[in-house]
Amino acid sequence: MVESERTKHTCLRLVLSSTDPIFVKGTWHPSRFDISITDGSSSWLCNATEEEVAERAAQWDQPVSEYLQLAEQYLGFQQPNSIYTFSDALEGSKRLSWTFEKEGTKLEWRWKCKPSHENKKITVGILDFLMEANIRLSVRS
Repeated sequence: MVESERTKHTCLRLVLSSTDPIFVKGTWHPSRFDISITDGSSSWLCNATEEEVAERAAQWDQPVSEYLQLAEQYLGFQQPNSIYTFSDALEGSKRLSWTFEKEGTKLEWRWKCKPSHENKKITVGILDFLMEANIRLSVRS
């Protein structure tokens, strides 16, 4: 199967406790993922390589496919029992983190997101994705 046939997209309006909501658009490939984040004025990118995903999955004793499925679940739909944060990191970067429970233990995943130099392009891309999804849903109704 061609990778583009297995690529999925998600977009989440993520409500955070300490700040205004952010929008997180995910592109999910079979062995890696890319996320774009905007708060409406600034934007950040996280391009998780195959190597990074494989390393993280190994740290959690998970196959890559399971790791990606869980990341997609938490970044595609805000999970009510998860605590999400989007905090400052070095050099304008941000750290996106979320908690989840596994076998009764609360765990946290974190990914560093670098500032985008194309804020308008990223924000417009997320808005376009949301508008197209809304149109597709309206046509189905």
